[in-house]
Amino acid sequence: MTGSTSMRAVLAATALAALAVGCIPSDGGGVSAGSCDDVMEFDHRTYLSVGDVEFTVGAEAGAAGRPPCDDTGGESEEETRFDMTAYEVEGLDTGVAIAVGDSPHDVRLYAMYEEDGDLPAEVQKFIGGGQKD
Repeated sequence: MTGSTSMRAVLAATALAALAVGCIPSDGGGVSAGSCDDVMEFDHRTYLSVGDVEFTVGAEAGAAGRPPCDDTGGESEEETRFDMTAYEVEGLDTGVAIAVGDSPHDVRLYAMYEEDGDLPAEVQKFIGGGQKD
């Protein structure tokens, strides 16, 4: 497989695996993920962790938080605590990807996923050459 094709296959498999074993935000309307740490909420949208990719952090974009999530099977009544900072990712709109962390030097990349479990085309193109081994 080519690098681009294998990257899409890995991303698709990861997204499908996350959906299969997921943690679902308690409102039931969000996207599921393999771990509650993999889910972030920002600007009324739910983002999933993209993994270990290289990117450049931009300006501070606002507050982000983990939505209520119970990965042990019970109901969670908590509300999202927006106690983390979201940053822009240079080259991507915040509507498709954000960086979240305690500081611009300690962030993780999160992206929106399409309903079919794929990353938006602009995110796929962005990380196509940036995936760390």
